[in-house]
Amino acid sequence: MLKNFKENFQRHAILRAVIFILIGAAIFINPEGFLRFIGYLIAGYLTLLGVIKIYQNHKLKQQTGSYGMGLAGGIILIILAGVFLYFAPTLFSILPFLLGLAIVINGLMHLIVALNIKSTGWTIFCILLVIGGAVLVFNPFQSTLILFQTFGVILACIGISEIVGHFQNSSTRKS
Repeated sequence: MLKNFKENFQRHAILRAVIFILIGAAIFINPEGFLRFIGYLIAGYLTLLGVIKIYQNHKLKQQTGSYGMGLAGGIILIILAGVFLYFAPTLFSILPFLLGLAIVINGLMHLIVALNIKSTGWTIFCILLVIGGAVLVFNPFQSTLILFQTFGVILACIGISEIVGHFQNSSTRKS
């Protein structure tokens, strides 16, 4: 299982890196717009799931003549989408904490790899990543947009480190 995880992690390194760089750049350039976009994306996803459940339940009613639990589930998902849109600013106020936690975890995972391949530069970068993530975790509510922009830069740096690590690992495996 660990071998499959490692192979999948390595196989998708470039794709993951490109996504990190694109999202990091978008966050850095327009953090407020990105937050709104994420809010609309989540609400849209919940609404779509609700509509699909209602449609599936409608088909079930045509076949059986009675409604199932899908109708209630669909309505609840659509209501959740509305609630999410209404409370999105409150939910996003905890986002820096969650993002900082993600950076700390990612930085620690990369630090383990960096220590294993004995790369001093990468090790220092990973330590800085963990410190940056910790700042977001322990100071989440001050300057949310600035912290979010910092997260964007860190995310882009993670993407760059993924690309560097991928090519370093590729050259190590060929040797």
